[in-house]
Amino acid sequence: MARLQTYAAFSLLATASSVYYAFSSREQFYPAMVYLSTSKICFVLLLNTGLVAMCVAWQLVKRLFLGSLREAEVERLNEQSWREVVEILFAVTIFRQDFSVSFLAMVAALLLVKALHWLAQKRVEYIETTPSVPMLSHIRIVSFMAFLLIIDCLFLSNSLRSLIQKREASVAIFFSFEYMILATSTVSTFVKYVFYVSDMLMEGQWEKKAVYTFYLELVSDLVHLSLYMLFFIAIFLNYGVPLHLIRELYETFRNFKIRIADYVRYRKITSNMNERFPDASAEELNASDATCIICREEMTTAKKLLCGHLFHVHCLRSWLERQHTCPTCRAPIIPADNGRAASARQPGAQPAAGTGTPASEGASGENMSRRQAKLEAAAAAASLYGRSFVYPPANALSQFLSLQVHHSLKQVPPINLRKTKNCSSKTPAMV
Repeated sequence: MARLQTYAAFSLLATASSVYYAFSSREQFYPAMVYLSTSKICFVLLLNTGLVAMCVAWQLVKRLFLGSLREAEVERLNEQSWREVVEILFAVTIFRQDFSVSFLAMVAALLLVKALHWLAQKRVEYIETTPSVPMLSHIRIVSFMAFLLIIDCLFLSNSLRSLIQKREASVAIFFSFEYMILATSTVSTFVKYVFYVSDMLMEGQWEKKAVYTFYLELVSDLVHLSLYMLFFIAIFLNYGVPLHLIRELYETFRNFKIRIADYVRYRKITSNMNERFPDASAEELNASDATCIICREEMTTAKKLLCGHLFHVHCLRSWLERQHTCPTCRAPIIPADNGRAASARQPGAQPAAGTGTPASEGASGENMSRRQAKLEAAAAAASLYGRSFVYPPANALSQFLSLQVHHSLKQVPPINLRKTKNCSSKTPAMV
């Protein structure tokens, strides 16, 4: 902030000097304005002053609604800023025919408004994870989101009005879609905050909060994906391939696909939870710690997973909306039918005597035939090189041993029998 104040002071001083020189040398308003607009130095100074004014206004808005930023918010701001700057540069190359001073001003305003939206989302996430939040913080964040929504609607109406007046494709398409996406993001963040406040007023006993939050994110991703696809088609038909939209379109499609897969998996698991997960008996509750690890409350009734851990029914349902592993041991929560099928498919698992069925016997016979076919194929491939160690011939081992014995006998040095006899004859004399 101190650096911005110093830079703003020098910028204002330089701009004031250029304006004073223009009016003192021309002595009339119109010639002075012509000089300020035609002189390159004065024009750059005026643009710099306008940018500084926008940055100062951004800092004032941030200070008014958010106060001091936290480290996570600063990191999010820095990461997203570089991405957006690169994408904006690509967008400038697409709309180079509409390049002007007003276009640069609108682009700078768009970047600053996007930065405020990132901070609002991060602050709402912080409030949701903080146990005690003062009332002033709630008032400020609600006012901040209302302010952002008004700004989005104003810029959106301005872009749509310009697009309707020109009746042709222009840079107004770019700003219309951008502010439309920002407005939907603001509404989604506000609704998520309303869910949090409702759950807080119910003292954390709102069981449907996670379900509604999941549906909200699913609908939000669907709306964003539709807008990005329409935006991509509009830009592609009028200007060419919009490179700055490829990343956003891919990430939105990937998030939507992941959420659809999670939703299908969640519905599949929770469709018959009473049949998949049995109720825990009183002995099991007394034998183990009767505290639900998800909500940290005592359990009078609970559901038992395949791994043996116990949880509340509503806690388990809300957990399955986000994760599909046990909260305690991280074992996969597999339905009972799939678990038995998986154990039956394990190699080496044999049925007990007298309990084999024709289907299981046929499956085991098929597995054995496949294994035998693989071994025969490996033996045939090795025999092509004459070095088959998979199925050696019947006399291969005897030939190999005879060759080794013959080779070892060749390496043994010959024994001098005369020297041996002399040694044996001298031995009694020495004794």
